[in-house]
Amino acid sequence: MVIPLLILLLTTPKSLTLEYNHKSYTIEAQIFDGFTYLSLNDLQTAFGFTVTSDSNNKRFTVEHHSRTVVLIPDNPWIVLDSSLLNLPLASQYSGGKLWLPIPVLNEIIVYFLSQGIRVNGSKLITYPITVTIEKIVVDAGHGGKDPGGIGHNGLQEKGIVLDIAKTVVQLLESELGLTCLLTRDDDTFIPLSERTKIANEWKADLFLSIHCNWAWSRNVCGSEVYFLSPAKTTWERAVEARENASLKYEIPDWKGEVGSILWDMAQTEFLQESNVLSCKLVDSISDTAGTKNNGVKQANFFVLRGAYMPACLVEAEFVSNPEGEKNLGTKEFRTKIARGIVQGIQEFKEWYEERMN
Repeated sequence: MVIPLLILLLTTPKSLTLEYNHKSYTIEAQIFDGFTYLSLNDLQTAFGFTVTSDSNNKRFTVEHHSRTVVLIPDNPWIVLDSSLLNLPLASQYSGGKLWLPIPVLNEIIVYFLSQGIRVNGSKLITYPITVTIEKIVVDAGHGGKDPGGIGHNGLQEKGIVLDIAKTVVQLLESELGLTCLLTRDDDTFIPLSERTKIANEWKADLFLSIHCNWAWSRNVCGSEVYFLSPAKTTWERAVEARENASLKYEIPDWKGEVGSILWDMAQTEFLQESNVLSCKLVDSISDTAGTKNNGVKQANFFVLRGAYMPACLVEAEFVSNPEGEKNLGTKEFRTKIARGIVQGIQEFKEWYEERMN
C-alpha cells in the first residue's frame, strides 16, 4: 500500500487555483489517508464565509447569507441549520487549521451558494447544479475470454449479467425515458480500464457495473452493492481481489496487486452519491427479487476507478450457491433483479435531482 499512496502524494498538487467572482484564489491542499482536503481558511476568504470556533477548536461554525453549517473535526456528521447529514469523510483539524474533504466542501457550497464544486487538475471549479440524470452506462461484467464466476453446474457469470444488463437498459429506456449505453452487448471481452472510459467519454450521469458473486462456501447467498473506497473487511478484500482478477486477461504479468493510485480523486467527489445509490439499489433488488440483503460495502474495484460520476458495482446473487445458480438460470429471476436495479435507479434519480436542484 505504500507505493500507491506515495504516487498519490506526488501527483496531488499542494494547492489549487479557484476562480470565483472574477478573482483568483490559491487554496492550500493536504492529503489525509489518501484523500484531498482543502483549507477552510482559504475557502473562507474566497467565498466570504464567516467562521468561528470554540476555545478548544472542537466545533466550527460556518455562516453565510443567514445560513449556518456546524463542523466537528473527525466527525462525519455535519449540521445544516436544523438538519443532520452523515458524510463518508470528516473534516480534520491539523496545523492550526480546519481541512475539508471534497464531499464536505461540496455540501457546504451547495447549501450556501446553490452551486457544485469539483477538482479539475490543479483547479477548483464551481458550476451550476440544476441537473438531471438522463444518461446511464450499464456495464455487464466480464465477457469473452473472461467468464467470471462459474456455478457448480457450469452456469457462467458473463452470460447471466449480460442478460440482466440488457433488461435493465430496456426498462430504463421504455419506462423511465432515459438514454442508456451498454459497455458490451455480446460475449466480448472489454478491458476494465475501458469501461469507465466509455462512461466518461459519453458524459454519462451514472455508471453501473453488474456482476454475480462467488464464494467457496455453497451456503453464502444474497445481493450486495459496492461503491469505490478502500476495502475495510476481509470479505470486501476477497471480493475486490476476485473482481480485479480480470486484469490478468489484459496485463500478462499481473500478480494480484494494482500498481496504481488506490482509487481516483475523481470518485471522492461522488462518495456520498455513490453510497446513496448503492443503498437504494441493494434494498430494491432484495425487495423485488427476494434475495438476502447483504447491504452496502466498499472496495477498490478497478472497473470503477476513474468514473467521473456516481458509480457502483452490483453483485446480484451468488452463482456458487446451488439455489442462487438455479434462480440465476431463469429469465424470470434475472428480470426481477433487473427490475430491482431500475427501481433503485429511479429512487436515486428522484433523491439526487431534488438535492442538487
